[in-house]
Formats: sequence, C-alpha cells, structure tokens
Amino acid sequence: MHHCAYFHPFGLIFFLIIVGFFITNVILWRKRGLCYYNRSDALSILESRLAKGEITGEEFNEIKKTLKGKNK
Repeated sequence: MHHCAYFHPFGLIFFLIIVGFFITNVILWRKRGLCYYNRSDALSILESRLAKGEITGEEFNEIKKTLKGKNK
C-alpha cells in the first residue's frame, strides 16, 4: 500500500476556502481599524462622562471639537 501518491482534491479546495475566509476577515478587520464607536456613540459617552463629573465643561468642549473635526 503506497499512500504517498494519493491526493484528495477536495481537501485542497477546502483548505483554500478556509485560508481565503481568514484572509478576508483580517483585511476587513484592518480596514475598520480599532475604532469601535461612531461619532454619536462617542458623543453620548462624552455627555455621560460630563454628567458624572468625570470631566469639566472645558474638557467636554475640547473633546467635542476634536470629535467633530475627525469625522467631517
């Protein structure tokens, strides 16, 4: 029984599909970057921090300007 010459073509196809899926996910993940929040989420978090007293009104306005500048 000589098994070295035996090759199953569906195994290679399945492997290529898995590798393609993995590469696609990595590319999509990198395109999105590490930013998980959109602007409205960031503003609501910022407003919440102001309401809790974690930041001052000046800090709030400064961060809000920064957020609006980034997303234009």
